[in-house]
Amino acid sequence: MEARATDRMHMAHALALAKRGKGKTAPNPAVGCVVVREGTVVGEGYHPQAGKPHAEVYALRAAGRKAKGATAYVSLEPCAHFGRTPPCAYALRDAQVSRVVVGYVDPNPLVEGKGVDILKQAGVQVDQIDPDMMLECWEINEDFFQRIAGESKG
Repeated sequence: MEARATDRMHMAHALALAKRGKGKTAPNPAVGCVVVREGTVVGEGYHPQAGKPHAEVYALRAAGRKAKGATAYVSLEPCAHFGRTPPCAYALRDAQVSRVVVGYVDPNPLVEGKGVDILKQAGVQVDQIDPDMMLECWEINEDFFQRIAGESKG
């Protein structure tokens, strides 16, 4: 299977996981993550509710040492700030994943490209999924994005 088709397949899996948390994560977004090594899913997770670990943490826990050198597919850019949970960008960096495919760059001013920057500075390859799948990633969290946009104007 070509790389682009593989990326789309695994991002679709991450999106399906994100949908499990939809409506339960406010004020946070619903996010899914899949960790893949050598073509095999070695970890997956989603954000079940506010205050609980984020999708990346569950996926990395499931992957364990197999996360090193793997690709993580995340439906939304990994967070880059300390809140109720530590930054997911650091968790991915520390797990030594080699690549992260992002579904949508988080417009939250606390993140807004900072998660991608942390990963790139650590030597992690970061790619964005195709535009049509970006739209799917956006649609899952449309309410979250509209709320963030309203707060940044206010």
